[in-house]
Amino acid sequence: MILLTGITGNIGSATARALLDKGVKFRALVRNLEKAAPWGEKGIELVQGDLDDAASLQRALAGVDRALLVMPNGEFQERAELAFTKAAQAARLGWLIKLSSPEAVRGTTSPIPLAHIAAEDAIMASGLKWTFVRPSFYMQNFRGSVKTAQTTGKLSMPMGNGTIAVTDNNDAGLFIAKILTDADSTPHYGQCYDITGPDPVMSFHDVARAIGETIGKPVVYDDCDPKAFQEAIRPFHRNQWHSDAVARLFAEIANGRTPGHKTDTFQKIMGRPGRSLREYLATLV
Repeated sequence: MILLTGITGNIGSATARALLDKGVKFRALVRNLEKAAPWGEKGIELVQGDLDDAASLQRALAGVDRALLVMPNGEFQERAELAFTKAAQAARLGWLIKLSSPEAVRGTTSPIPLAHIAAEDAIMASGLKWTFVRPSFYMQNFRGSVKTAQTTGKLSMPMGNGTIAVTDNNDAGLFIAKILTDADSTPHYGQCYDITGPDPVMSFHDVARAIGETIGKPVVYDDCDPKAFQEAIRPFHRNQWHSDAVARLFAEIANGRTPGHKTDTFQKIMGRPGRSLREYLATLV
């Protein structure tokens, strides 16, 4: 039995869709049964609970041999992931797959990758069999950029001369579903899979050009003021902590602490390249 967390989020839902397409039955731990009801209608077994609630974790993990841990970035992420790891140990879970980030590197001061590092360390020390899947900068971060660029002719982000490798959310879910359902899972144990799409490492000037080609008009990269950008995006974040954490993460891209790094891991495991940025952008126009 497979247990998923985070199925109402981007990567969790992409993984759930991929498993359903394979005809694989699984269980999902959800906080809000009403929000998750459409998944229940598709035949997914829903267990209501919270990662901070040991009793609900025990119920969710009963009879499970592999689990996917996906948490939204937030101020309580580290605590919740450590609690899940402890519960997985107690349940003698066979295999734990954690969604992490390639920005989770020693020396970071950004709260989001620091939470991933703490969880990765706890999982590696737990005695559990584990796999970390670390998709690079999500293409979906540019979801609103196409519409804005059509109006302003600009891609306005405070990224300096930073570089990124990009990954599609859906490809990340397909990748996770693939390794979860491989007949022989042992090659995945102890692996840290940094995955990217097929594009080369890109600057934000490169991204702006790709958007321009998509909409058929020139688009330039505007390296805007970080504080002004943070205020502009604040309404789209859950709280002040999240807004500040994203700003810190973007600053480490801008100053080159976490440069983009392309890998061929997705193609090696999946047997095909992932979706390119231009292919994704084309779906937005």
